[in-house]
Amino acid sequence: MAGEMTLGELELLAAVCRQCALHETRTHPVFAKGNPESKLLICGMVPGPEEDKVGIPFFGRAGQLLDKILLATHLTLDNVYITNLVKCWLQPGLNLQPNWIASCMPYLIAQLSIIQPYVVITLGLPASTALLGLPAETRMGFIRGKVYTYSESIKMEVIPTYHPSYLLRKGGESSDDYPKVFDDFELANYILKGRGKYGKYGRI
Repeated sequence: MAGEMTLGELELLAAVCRQCALHETRTHPVFAKGNPESKLLICGMVPGPEEDKVGIPFFGRAGQLLDKILLATHLTLDNVYITNLVKCWLQPGLNLQPNWIASCMPYLIAQLSIIQPYVVITLGLPASTALLGLPAETRMGFIRGKVYTYSESIKMEVIPTYHPSYLLRKGGESSDDYPKVFDDFELANYILKGRGKYGKYGRI
């Protein structure tokens, strides 16, 4: 899908996508935010109602917690690019269906092909298993804390971790898993520094 396509053209294509039933209830497709020149890409699962209203990923409570995690690990929207596995919203509490993921996966793959990040942090089990090709029944506790290589040609490292919405259900910053997510973001920083990531906004 990527080819010679730009991110802007890809976003316009996603805005009129009708590959699955989720398009029937969307107000706005939720494509991405942040710096497209970043070598750190954060991939969540699916937008919620707040994100659907404004067309911006991680706009609600989960986004506020993600902002705190970014701040605590010395990251801002200037040096991350944030998107979701699925671009149209889903009512909280409902499970992502395999056909919805399959319909939207080409957009994520195209984003990765265009941006070519060094590191991808996947938030939540569906985003992690879909990108890594792992069985859906894989447990997050088994895969987090590890670094996976997604593509030898791009040399993209994938770090699975818990989603901010999961942390909120467990007490937010008081959750026992919050320090694990913090450590995973610190690990991403460490890898980026090791690869000598310098750019417009300084070293990450």
